[in-house]
Formats: sequence, structure tokens, C-alpha cells
Amino acid sequence: MQTKLEVRNEMVYAQTGWRKVNGEWVFLMPQKNCEYTVELQGKLKSYCFERPCEKEDLIYLSAMLDNSFAPQSVLLPLLSVAFLSPLNQFLKAAGCEPKFVTALIGKTGSRKSTLAALFLSFFGRFTASDLPMSFHDTANSILSNVYYLKDVLTCIDDFHPSGMFHEQEMKTIAQNISRYYGDRIGRARLNTNAELQTSRPPTGNAIITAEYAPEISVSGSARYFNIELNENDIVLKDLSEYQQLAEQNVLSGMMMLYVDWLKREYLSDESEFIKTLSDMFLKYRSEFISKLTTANVKFHNRTPDMLSHLKIGFAFLLVFLQAQEQITEQEVSRYEKVFDEILLQSCSLNAEIIVNENPTTRFCEKLKSLLDSGRCYVELRGAEYVPTQKGYIGMEDEDCYYLLADAAHSEVRKLCAEQGEHFSISKNQLIKQLAEDGILIKCGGRNTTTVRSSGGKMISVAVLDKAKMEQRMSGDLCPPTAEVG
Repeated sequence: MQTKLEVRNEMVYAQTGWRKVNGEWVFLMPQKNCEYTVELQGKLKSYCFERPCEKEDLIYLSAMLDNSFAPQSVLLPLLSVAFLSPLNQFLKAAGCEPKFVTALIGKTGSRKSTLAALFLSFFGRFTASDLPMSFHDTANSILSNVYYLKDVLTCIDDFHPSGMFHEQEMKTIAQNISRYYGDRIGRARLNTNAELQTSRPPTGNAIITAEYAPEISVSGSARYFNIELNENDIVLKDLSEYQQLAEQNVLSGMMMLYVDWLKREYLSDESEFIKTLSDMFLKYRSEFISKLTTANVKFHNRTPDMLSHLKIGFAFLLVFLQAQEQITEQEVSRYEKVFDEILLQSCSLNAEIIVNENPTTRFCEKLKSLLDSGRCYVELRGAEYVPTQKGYIGMEDEDCYYLLADAAHSEVRKLCAEQGEHFSISKNQLIKQLAEDGILIKCGGRNTTTVRSSGGKMISVAVLDKAKMEQRMSGDLCPPTAEVG
């Protein structure tokens, strides 16, 4: 019997991103001729680094700051989230890890998947046909994959529901993605021995591509930063030049140069770097709260955090390009101003989506549709008695609706189901939300009151303010609540 005398032990890493090895920070990526072996599975194998780019190649990166092959409103936020990704490890240590998803929204043919693949090519070599994940995957497989993609950017492609069942399935995945990244928690699992396994939360950043903004809950929508891509936004000739750079590993070479610069400039004093990131986050967050409030834009309390993270990513990109002598200090200031304007404009558009996703907004809109179409009706309060007919949901006067809550809630749910939408909030939750939003008028501290119908019968109703309903449906936005502070 013989035994092999030479046994080689090799550490194989299954996760990308920053890791401290023998006291030194190393950015792990699949890479040939590297002392650290990183192996990813399936479509994740497209993630790789080859070699740092030449300094003169950075002219292509600085050119992306202007309207090169797409508008600045598209390019700058995508650049920001790409160059934010290698900062995730240290932002988490600072207690301010990014908790949002970037949504690239456009019609079929707008080349949103092609654009997403180009920005993923800062971390490898991708095309529109081999993006890492899609909405045709299961939520479990997506969550499993994103755990291994630490400190890099990934994409979940092709949100395009068709048919009620398929739409609800994709919306559920979109909701799950917003929770995975919005809360940075993994799904709890048990092993075969019924023992709780270690959670595997997302550790990088993500883009989704979609034909329209996913119609999910208010808190779910607030976890998405939406970028609109119009049909003629892409200049194909200029885009093809950058696709060639991606194929030649120049884009990933830029990210390698950036990562090396981060290590050289900041990681010799890790604690100071973490403090710097924390200070930047709080400063930018405070500035955006002030700007949004001044602009009278209603926003979710997550929004200033999201904008602050995007500005951090963009700020580090600008400092990097200035350090490489690609842009001047004056250009840094100019690009920062343009970027702030883009974020505020996008936030205003996102606010409309969030308001429209609010269950009270949807209830008011559907209720008005039911009444205008004659499918449901309300009697004039104080009118002569007429026997009630099918579709009766309450009474009205000049200022208010007096609704039978069960009937009105049921009719709205039926209408949503017929239109392929999902109205899952219960009657009691809806009444509570209407009261919190100032649409429902409380009576003696109660959300419902008893009134006399035209037939002389005492009925329990929810009293809704017509003027407040119209204001909600008009999309009027108001300043944030104190909760945001």
C-alpha cells in the first residue's frame, strides 16, 4: 500500500468581494494567475477580472459622465450604483449598508437588458443574453445566487408579466427582491434535522430590468430607485464602442484599477475609512431631506438613505477620476450639481409611483370608477326612501361619503381582480389606513359611526371626506412627516 507524500491544500472561495486574508484586504474575483482561487457556479461564471486597464483607457469612463451613448439621467445613476458596490463591505461596517434596488424601466426594444449587461461588465463580461438571473427563476434560486455576489453589481432581468397568474408570480418575486435588498436579510431555513441554518442575505447591489415599475406595496416600491429608459435614448453607434470595450475586458479593467485605488488610498486605515463613509452618509442624507422638503416632494423615509448611497458611489467615482487626472476639480463640482438635480427629479417621479401604490389611493380611484360607471351607487343622504338595489354601498352628501365598509371593500376587491390586480389589504386595515391618511373622518375617536338610512334603519358606516379623496387622487404631493428625520 502506498500513500501520496505530497498533498496540496488549496483554499477555494465561493464568494466575491472584500475579505481580509492574513491581515490584508483582498478583493476576491475569479481571475487567472491569481494566488486566490474564486469559483462561481452557473451563469455567475461570467464574473471575472482579467487585468487592470491602462490609465489612458479611463478617458472612456470620464466620457460616460456626459451624454455619450445615453442621457445623463440614465448613465449617472447606473455609474453610481456600479462604483458604489465595492464600498458595500465598509458601508455595512459603518452601519449604513445600501438597502435598495435599481430598476431600469423601458418598453420592449429600448435595450434595457443590453444596457444592464454593459454595466455588469465592470465586473466581468456580459451580454443581454447571458445576464446572471431573470424573473423566470424562482425566488429561492435568486436569493441563493445573490449571496455569493458580494461587493459587486448583479441583474435580475425581464420583468414583463403577461396573464393574471404570471403577473402575480412575477410581482411576488419583485416584492421578495425588494425585501432581500431592502432589509439585507436572507430567508430563514431549516436543515434535514430541523435545525436553523445560517441566513444568507444579499451582499452586493442589484439592477432589475422591467417594462414598467412593479406594482407592489408602498414599502416595496420605496426600495426601488427607478431609471426610465425611452425608446430612442440609446445611440447605438456609440453604445457598440463600449460593448467592444466590455468584450476586451477594458470595463472590468477600470473596476480593477478603482478597487486597487480604494485599497491603496483608504484601507491602510480601515477604521478611518469607515468613519469617513459614515460621515458622508449622514451629511448627504441631511442635505437630501432638506432639498426634498424645500421642493415640497413627498417621500418615503427610506428615500434620503437611498439618495445618499447613490451620491456616495458617484462621489468616489469622481474623486477616483480626478486622482487619475481625467477630470478637474471644477468638473467634479459641475457633475455633482448635475447628479443632484437628476436624483431630485427622479425622486419626484418615484414619489408619484409610491403614492399611487398606496392602498388608500388605489381604493379611492377604484371607488370613483365604480360610482362613475354605475356599477355601484350611493343614495343622497336625507332623500326619500327607495328600496336598495344591487350595487348599493352607502350614502353621500355634499362633503362626505357614508360607506358600508364591507360592501365597498368587497366591490373594490372584485374590480381589482377583474383587472388583473391584487388588492390584498383587509377591510379593517384599509379603514385604519384611510384614517391615518386623513381621508376617513373619525367620530368620537372611532373609525366608524352609526347613521340612519333613508329607510329609517340604523347602519354602521365609514365617513370619507370627498375633498381629501380628490386631493389624494389628483396626485398632490406634500412634505414628509417627522418620521423621516
